[in-house]
Amino acid sequence: MTTDDRDRAQSFGAVAQAYDAGRPTFPAEALRWITGPGRLQVLDLGAGTGKLSQVALDQGHAVLAIDPSEEMLAVCGKRRGIETMVGTAESIPLAHASVDVVVVGQAFHWFEHERALPEIARVLRPNGVLGLLWNNYDVVVPWVRRLAVTMMGEDFLAGGGHNYDPTPVLTDSNLFSYIERTSIRHWQSMDKFALRQLAQSVSRVSTMSESKRAGVLDQVDAIYASTARPPEPLRMPYMTSAFRARPSELANFQRDRDAPIAPPL
Repeated sequence: MTTDDRDRAQSFGAVAQAYDAGRPTFPAEALRWITGPGRLQVLDLGAGTGKLSQVALDQGHAVLAIDPSEEMLAVCGKRRGIETMVGTAESIPLAHASVDVVVVGQAFHWFEHERALPEIARVLRPNGVLGLLWNNYDVVVPWVRRLAVTMMGEDFLAGGGHNYDPTPVLTDSNLFSYIERTSIRHWQSMDKFALRQLAQSVSRVSTMSESKRAGVLDQVDAIYASTARPPEPLRMPYMTSAFRARPSELANFQRDRDAPIAPPL
């Protein structure tokens, strides 16, 4: 991760309210595909304001949300029933083999993978699962394509930033196996305010000078005005990419060698 990437990753705390108001939730179907049946101990790593944590809680799981940003966790903590803890993916403040599932929504690409993946493998139980999710703008839709370029920049689509694939990183670590992927389409209903909040929550926009940010938000308002048909809400289409993987034999060996397994939930 470059210094610029680190600065952008750390910018979310300053826009926690915008993030919560503008970002979409995750489809329940995607989380069920990751976790399977039963009540599980779920760690939402890089939880932000708790969008994914809430989905897990609604499905009956015991949820712990960890994020490095106190501002983000302050918003997440308003969601009743979710335990929160300040921490990072590179140094997870939990015991060995203490959770059944680690989920990461919209954050895995910010992690320092060489440090984070051993930590994730360490806290997972031997039969646990890692689930990674991204809500991707459905850029096949013309107005969504214009919006994505306005918020993310001209190089966003060319660079594949709208469709991150963690498979090579997971494979190269030798700590995860049986990597599977699915895609689920869903929509978010948005008014003009929510669309502006979405734009303000984007790291590229939040780290701009005030004058540049104002220009981007004016363009976002123009896209809304030319697309929405009030009083009907604007329906923002997303394609959610979900990945699931289980600890490899190497990960299980290293964990069992280092410490005993924590008691079950």
